[in-house]
Amino acid sequence: FQMRLLAIVACLLAAAVAEESLYAVEGTVVYPRGDSSLPANTRILLNYGRHVGFPREDGSFSVPGVAPGSYIVQVENVDYVFEPVRVDITVSGKMRTRKISLLQPGAVQQLPYPLKLVAREATRYFRKREEWRVTDVLFSPMVLMIALPLGIMLILPKLTANDPELQKEMENMQLPKMDMPDMSDMMANFFGPKSTGQKKITGGGAKGGEGKKKK
Repeated sequence: FQMRLLAIVACLLAAAVAEESLYAVEGTVVYPRGDSSLPANTRILLNYGRHVGFPREDGSFSVPGVAPGSYIVQVENVDYVFEPVRVDITVSGKMRTRKISLLQPGAVQQLPYPLKLVAREATRYFRKREEWRVTDVLFSPMVLMIALPLGIMLILPKLTANDPELQKEMENMQLPKMDMPDMSDMMANFFGPKSTGQKKITGGGAKGGEGKKKK
């Protein structure tokens, strides 16, 4: 009987020690523009659901029964996106929080405790449709490849016309000369009436043919 009693006391002491070594992760969920009305589908997840908590009406939360260790705290919500944070709990119950950086995992940026989880942005379930813009066409690689050399060829002769020394240097460089057509002629040929290539028979020519036949 004494052995059983000692075993029961030992189990109770072990349970009491285990309960004392558990802690609670506390903080507040803050929505954009000071919106304190938290929807019912908001949850606080530790290590992707190992421990789950729910915020109160004022946004505060407490996740009890957490043993010492390292945990990732996330806010699960369908309307807003929150950045996860890491919470380290020591054996003595000291809380250490830091920001999670995917680009620099080794960088340590500490955060205050209790946690203050602020919504980063509204959740976007659909990608915005791309709109056609004139700048996309003007700054496209093909247009730049054609427009830049053409602009240099048109502007460079005008710049060298007033500077004889620069003009001599350009002549000494032996650049290939290109005769640029007149823009007015090009526009007239492009938009003007096109010739069919067939010559019209005039009246004099017809009479001349008839005279030859009579002879």
